[in-house]
Amino acid sequence: MNEITLEDVRRRAAVAGITLRDDRVEMVRRLLNEALAPLRRLDANAMRTTEPAATFDARGGDDGR
Repeated sequence: MNEITLEDVRRRAAVAGITLRDDRVEMVRRLLNEALAPLRRLDANAMRTTEPAATFDARGGDDGR
């Protein structure tokens, strides 16, 4: 995935209904790139899928014993 561009920041801000001053767009771009960097380093194919940790018993835990 490529880095976020200044135009990306402007479009995302517009969609979110946020007005950014022109002198802040570069700062927001840099912060977004830094915040997303750890996610970009992840290899989604190497991640194990896991089952839900919690289960639901509709009987409220009454197993009839």
